[in-house]
Amino acid sequence: METKLVTFICLALFSVGLSSAQSKTAEENKFQFGQPEHFLDGYSLNFQYQDGTAIHMEFYNGKAKYEWVAGPAKGNGNKDILYRSRKIGNNLYWINWHEIDKKDYLTLVFDFDKMLVHSSIIVGYENKPERNLITVFKSGIIDHLKTAE
Repeated sequence: METKLVTFICLALFSVGLSSAQSKTAEENKFQFGQPEHFLDGYSLNFQYQDGTAIHMEFYNGKAKYEWVAGPAKGNGNKDILYRSRKIGNNLYWINWHEIDKKDYLTLVFDFDKMLVHSSIIVGYENKPERNLITVFKSGIIDHLKTAE
């Protein structure tokens, strides 16, 4: 009986905590958890991975573009890619997009306080036995940042 009472009290307190957290506005929570937005429109940045490859990236009108500026893919890139983003902390953003024509799916986390980027990319995800699937899971240093402000 005592165990049931303690369990009931814990569940009741947990339930009250959840309902009060859900009633807070996005402003009170400081971060956006609604529909994906385009928080990075107006931003441009360069970042470099530890292997020496580097990318220039820009965000505009809900779209992204990038160009490899160092490494074996130098000069390659893409533009007018629809992107989604979420603000997940102070100066911390989660971004993703799908490049259907290239069969690539990209997820990035930008930490503008620490000037770091973390990426997880599936390159050429077509299910063809003769083609090796490439995945990227790396971090890099942001060496140039221009914000929308």
